[in-house]
Amino acid sequence: MKRFLCLVLLTVIFTAQGQTKKELQEKIKFLEEKVKLCELYNSSPIAEVLPFSSDFEFKVLECRGNKIGQTVDIIFTIKHSLPHQKIDFYTGSERPIAYNEMGDAYEFKSVEFPNSQDGWNSTVTFILPTNILVKGKLTFKNVLPQTEKFAFVSGALKFKDRDAEYGEDKEGRFEIRNLKIDWK
Repeated sequence: MKRFLCLVLLTVIFTAQGQTKKELQEKIKFLEEKVKLCELYNSSPIAEVLPFSSDFEFKVLECRGNKIGQTVDIIFTIKHSLPHQKIDFYTGSERPIAYNEMGDAYEFKSVEFPNSQDGWNSTVTFILPTNILVKGKLTFKNVLPQTEKFAFVSGALKFKDRDAEYGEDKEGRFEIRNLKIDWK
């Protein structure tokens, strides 16, 4: 991976003749961030993921615990090849839920996506552009550091073409199994 980064940086430097040092530094920083995301994406924790629809790609990047806050964040990406989708992530009666290996359930705290907004009936709504990878975060609270992994995490979604005036909502549930929590 370091070779790849060096090649990219050399390419940027040789093609950047006439650019200022600041512009080069900005490009290098941008590329470093992209390489970090690629490394994170390729080294995601071992988990079985059942996406809510075969039209969507749903991948867990990391699952990190916060000992002081007693929370666990599940960082994931979502992508699709359909026309721009409006997604409603339920946070009301269909709240996401997580279980450990002993059957203890953990309470949902929040969900975050870029440009998301609270919708009707306790939902979080966001637009997912076509063929664009979007990162989200799902947080559970009251999780003690002794919890080594989530045996099962589940949540419900509705989605439809954002531009379809009268299109029907499609519904689905995502499931994640055997997700190890990193308490670093």
